[in-house]
Amino acid sequence: MPPIINAQRISKAFGAKPLFQDVSFTVSEGDRIGLIGPNGSGKSTLLRIIAGTEPFEGERKWGYNVEESFYAQHQLEALNVNDTILEELKSAGSQMTEQELRNLLGCFLFGGEEVEKKIKVLSGGEKARVALAKTIVGKANFLILDEPTNHLDIHSVELLVEALNKYKGSLILVSHDRYFISKVANKIWEIENLKIKEFAGGYEEYVEWKKRMEEKKNEQAINAQEKMAKPAKKETTTPAKNDVEKISNTSQDAQARKDLQKFQKQFQQLEEKISKATTRKKELEAALADPSTYADKNRFLETESNYKSAEDELYKLNAQYEQLFEKIMELEGKLSS
Repeated sequence: MPPIINAQRISKAFGAKPLFQDVSFTVSEGDRIGLIGPNGSGKSTLLRIIAGTEPFEGERKWGYNVEESFYAQHQLEALNVNDTILEELKSAGSQMTEQELRNLLGCFLFGGEEVEKKIKVLSGGEKARVALAKTIVGKANFLILDEPTNHLDIHSVELLVEALNKYKGSLILVSHDRYFISKVANKIWEIENLKIKEFAGGYEEYVEWKKRMEEKKNEQAINAQEKMAKPAKKETTTPAKNDVEKISNTSQDAQARKDLQKFQKQFQQLEEKISKATTRKKELEAALADPSTYADKNRFLETESNYKSAEDELYKLNAQYEQLFEKIMELEGKLSS
């Protein structure tokens, strides 16, 4: 398959914290990549590097005749506030008819006369949905999507999956919604230990593969522990000091793997909590951006209070995340040394 983009020796750091070191990758025509990894590992940064909006060390080259479209919520200011929703989609250069555009907007919760609303009167969540719809209907043959399911309900996520599966181009996406990734991606990139590990298959296949690898590691560690701990027949002599150290080290490795497995499970649960808390915070941000909220004093005070609570909860969850992430990195470092 012809390359969409080819990158060589990519490195990126924020201050003293490195995200990638000497990473090379290729996106080929037909790739639909789900980019995963813990929060703070650099997923969104990598999307910006691919899109050309983030400085980096290394080399990035586009393939022939590639037209990319980048969706990220911080880019909502690119919308023309004086356009209607329908006019904004027409400006994307799509060959779709007006009725087809109206049908698509219905998938993004804009039905009937709502498509005639001006962009300037929309809430933050509504603008995000317009920007996502505009990204999909444009003439790009490569989509870069950062958390596209935020602000979408379950039904709308299903409709987005359907729209992306009909899309003829290539794409790379970041999402906390593992169901969404499993329905769209045909390849998984995982950011781990400052590198990108590629799995040539869908998300469900990737999860099964990771499970098998983890079980194999645990089995090998247990077998090694039992073999080292089992006394030799007809031997009554005391083991040599270095033999005792080997047994001890193997036992420690087995325990470390158990701890790593436990922390990884906790980490996954924590990611889900952070995703929900982030969605809740953004919903409240959208409510605070809605002028009608301020028409009712009690509604405003309640929304503001809920927003502060959501902020506090997200702060605590992120703190837990950082602590757990450090534990996992420490254990992985020990086991790989």
